[in-house]
Amino acid sequence: MELGQQFIPDAPPEAIRYGGAAFLGVMAFILLIFALRMFRGSNNKIKNSSTHTDIPQSLQQDGVLLDLLDSPDDENVSVRCVITSVRSGKIKCEIIERLDVMKTQEGKEIVCVFAPMKTKTEKVNFFTAKLLESDKSGNKADRLILSSPTAYGVTPRRKHTRKRVADQQFIRVKLWVASPYSSDISFEDAAPQIGVNSFATNGPDQSSNAVVNISNGGLGLSIRNRIIPETCAVGASVAINLFMFNFKEKTFKPYWYSGQVRSMEETRPDFTRIGIEFNGAAQTNSDTGRLKWSKF
Repeated sequence: MELGQQFIPDAPPEAIRYGGAAFLGVMAFILLIFALRMFRGSNNKIKNSSTHTDIPQSLQQDGVLLDLLDSPDDENVSVRCVITSVRSGKIKCEIIERLDVMKTQEGKEIVCVFAPMKTKTEKVNFFTAKLLESDKSGNKADRLILSSPTAYGVTPRRKHTRKRVADQQFIRVKLWVASPYSSDISFEDAAPQIGVNSFATNGPDQSSNAVVNISNGGLGLSIRNRIIPETCAVGASVAINLFMFNFKEKTFKPYWYSGQVRSMEETRPDFTRIGIEFNGAAQTNSDTGRLKWSKF
């Protein structure tokens, strides 16, 4: 009040008192608004900045797909799954898609790759965890149980993205269980041992075969058990004539690949899923009409 009278000597004491109270009220209101904004900003920062412990819950809430690998150096995805529960140091996952045979044994670590996420200090796209219960030994055929993550990191995604084949009419496969680099078979003229949507020696039996998925690095086939040659086993060499429909030219375009059987798994009664990795290709010699094979 004394300070107010020094600046406004002619003002009544009562006016100075009310004016000072109003000024202090305005300042208190401004400070309150500022404090609320600061509090709200800090809450948003806490909510938006993930820690490692938040990641499994975030993946579950967002329904993010996980690609399961046997190791960070192995880009072969065995299964694709989603997290259904995170509690008591256990992560329950439901298998959405089977792409290969899972080689990881219970008690061993498995790699779970997902879309990149930012934490407070870094960006991660995979974690390792122990496989506590596999789909084969567990109570449910499509469920996995993992431990809490043991480590996080960043790994490159698959070099060759697999695409599911939804319409079988646009792809045809002829397959021989033989190495084109040592076999005397004239593949251009020979009937295939296994056919998918294409003529094969086993006739009507091959009509139920299918191409499960395909990439630049290989393909997965679903083949009826009784027409699989005895020589077809994991590690066996194969020659493949692949026909892909070219929509621009309205015709099937042929491709030749050499490869190796990477996996075989019975996925449904009387059918086996065969995973094949390409390791070479062939071009037709324009002069002789014969195939010239070369490894990648």
